[in-house]
Amino acid sequence: MARMGEVDLEEYGALRMRVKELEDQVAFLMRHLNVQYVSLGGEFEAQVKQLALQGKVLEAIKLYREKTGASLEEAKNYLGMFSKR
Repeated sequence: MARMGEVDLEEYGALRMRVKELEDQVAFLMRHLNVQYVSLGGEFEAQVKQLALQGKVLEAIKLYREKTGASLEEAKNYLGMFSKR
């Protein structure tokens, strides 16, 4: 067993292979479900937040759902975060 600071190259290689396999599975599912990954930070979050704060809640929900594939309930929950800030 490797001590702290030491790397077990066999275990490292196995973990890299597993991560690659999981990435491939996620990519397959996203293609199959016709959704795309959108980071919920940065420009996207700012755009959704701005719409919500301008009272354009339906537009904000629509944008969030289009970009994330989220359900109506999930989108409403996400937008609810902005009223608590």
